[in-house]
Amino acid sequence: MKNKLQQFAILTLFMMTVVILLFVFVPQFIYVTIVVECFALLASMHLIFFDQRPVSAKFAWILTILLIPYAGLLCFLLIGKNPRSRKIPQLQRNSESLLQQKVAEIVEKEHAYFNERHPLSHELFCLSGKHALMGNQLDVFHDGKQAFDQILADIEAAQHHIHVFYFIIKGDRTGAKLLQLLAKKAATGVKVKLMYDSLGSIKLPYDMLRPLEESGGEVRPYDLVNSPLLSTRINWRNHRKMVVVDGKIAHIGGMNIGNEYLSQTDKFRYWRDTNMRMSGLAVLEVQEVFIYDWLFLDPDQSTIGDFLSDVTLYFPTSQRCMQGETVQIIYGGPYDSERVIRDAFIDSIGKAAKSIKLAMPYFVPDEESFSALRRAARCGIQVQVIIPGKGDRGVSFHGSNSFIDRLMDAGIEVYFYDPRSFIHCKVMIVDDEIATIGSTNFDMRSFYLNHELSAFIYGPSKTIDALIQQFSVDLAKSISIDQLRQERTVLTIIKERLSALFIPLL
Repeated sequence: MKNKLQQFAILTLFMMTVVILLFVFVPQFIYVTIVVECFALLASMHLIFFDQRPVSAKFAWILTILLIPYAGLLCFLLIGKNPRSRKIPQLQRNSESLLQQKVAEIVEKEHAYFNERHPLSHELFCLSGKHALMGNQLDVFHDGKQAFDQILADIEAAQHHIHVFYFIIKGDRTGAKLLQLLAKKAATGVKVKLMYDSLGSIKLPYDMLRPLEESGGEVRPYDLVNSPLLSTRINWRNHRKMVVVDGKIAHIGGMNIGNEYLSQTDKFRYWRDTNMRMSGLAVLEVQEVFIYDWLFLDPDQSTIGDFLSDVTLYFPTSQRCMQGETVQIIYGGPYDSERVIRDAFIDSIGKAAKSIKLAMPYFVPDEESFSALRRAARCGIQVQVIIPGKGDRGVSFHGSNSFIDRLMDAGIEVYFYDPRSFIHCKVMIVDDEIATIGSTNFDMRSFYLNHELSAFIYGPSKTIDALIQQFSVDLAKSISIDQLRQERTVLTIIKERLSALFIPLL
């Protein structure tokens, strides 16, 4: 499995070489080219008239299909399908609905903990059906090592079950440490369930998972990439990161599992991330997200029955306490009829009256979310955006930078984080009263193609205060890019313009 991407790259290169040779040495091949161009035109017409994806994504695909007819058409057939066209089995839908209804019933009994005093919390409830819940104990971590150490400590203390999902689990020392601890806990009788995204963790050796399975743990790759031709679903990934322990403690945020997230990498001097530990009723909603994803892989009635037969163990409410913070858990994915995550971000921006602080590793918004930020700045709201000064991926880095001129034209302050380091946190703070932490980037992939999870926190809140303080620290380590933009080379401008055209595909 771990070599499928290499196989795809080799296969694509081989096919392109064959096509070029045929075109040069076989005159009749021109007729094949005409046929391919006809299919390319049909695909483009389908995108224009029948597809519901954003216009920028349509344009990027049409450009790719028409300018690179063989490779572009092949890519479209493999990864260009609209995720909303995916047929979800009715059994799976029934199981997911049963889960959501049961959790809603449990939460509704705790109505004394609902907090809809803030207008945004009511709007997000209407979007998602998830209440803003009071009484949560939150701890925010701005350093990967501290977050990872706390995750390991909570797993070590687990008594009944451990649920873990990560987009990326690396086969390095950090990944091995987590997997060894999970195997140890499974051997003691604790119910361990581990999921990982099959593409994000494509380099994770299966041998590292075997001890966990042999100890009684359950391991599932999410949407397995399982053929040399990959899969038509390869572009729809589960980007969530979450750990739930005994239904009482949850960890969410931007951090995956690997040495680099603990700043153990030669590419960057420091890796800046944000993770959050929570206890309280909001954990029940994170638990729902994990089980929802588990049912995606195993929708059988007996599976949902296993979870719901022990409701008090998987969804305990005994940890409720009025003293604490208000949290609203929002999650969504590519198969949803509504773009809940994206709309939640746009609604948050729309509530700003004084300031918006945004720190994101990947900034590639669609036109509506981009316009919401620009409109806020033009109304006199201070908007500050921190993006990486050095990217971990070239296309996404230059694609993010292609938006900078339009941001600055609207009066938005844009900063490059320390170019020797990488900022990977996904944090937004509005009016110093609302904040988001989670896996969601401010980009089209998170809004349209990924399964994501974010927590919206409402003040007054010590967690929001900590995020504001850390944002100031990050600003001090960043560079205002006014002068840097004037000094960029022609080659850099070309990279940004080209990346802006094609990044909606990614």
